[in-house]
Amino acid sequence: SDTNNKSDTEELRNIVADALVEATHDVAPVIRQSWSDVIVNILTLKCSAPLSAVKGIAATYRMTNRPPPKIASPFVSKILGPLKEFDDAYSSRTPPQIGSRWKSAVVYTVSARYSEAVEELIATVERTENALKTRKVRKTASGAMSDGDKVKLQLFLDHQEYASNVAYLGIDVAAVPGLVKLKALTEQAVTLYAQTQAAPPTSGETFT
Repeated sequence: SDTNNKSDTEELRNIVADALVEATHDVAPVIRQSWSDVIVNILTLKCSAPLSAVKGIAATYRMTNRPPPKIASPFVSKILGPLKEFDDAYSSRTPPQIGSRWKSAVVYTVSARYSEAVEELIATVERTENALKTRKVRKTASGAMSDGDKVKLQLFLDHQEYASNVAYLGIDVAAVPGLVKLKALTEQAVTLYAQTQAAPPTSGETFT
């Protein structure tokens, strides 16, 4: 809720203010601990919230006759938004004792959760497709993309944008296990993308 978001933001500001004051003293371990335990936890929770939208991708295409997707889902640009906003506001004032590992910690955890959500969705979609094939309930016009393939293509486009946003934060995409897993989960949609897209995957809402 807005109230919770405001209280979280206020808490972050207070913690940062305290850390900046403490940074003038010889308490580096305390600062690092506070940053890791509190700031990383709050940002991880805020960045993970949009991931609940992953489940809804299947419903978007299931028996709706929607055309194949061409851009990333709107929620993708919101995933790392809180981290970017915090980094923009405090990166120049972050105590040198902190470094940048806290930022990677947020991305690592959020990416792991994202990949788990995608893995679950793909498994559900494939079970549904197999059931429909068995019952011969759903027939796809010759050359048309199945609902399941549309979902997989959407997940591919979403992964592309998310990876771009991770890179924008200065984090090596190839070093994030969750992103490596996401790439493996969505790479089968590369051929679908090649068949249906004329331009590189983009979204009007990516942060830059």
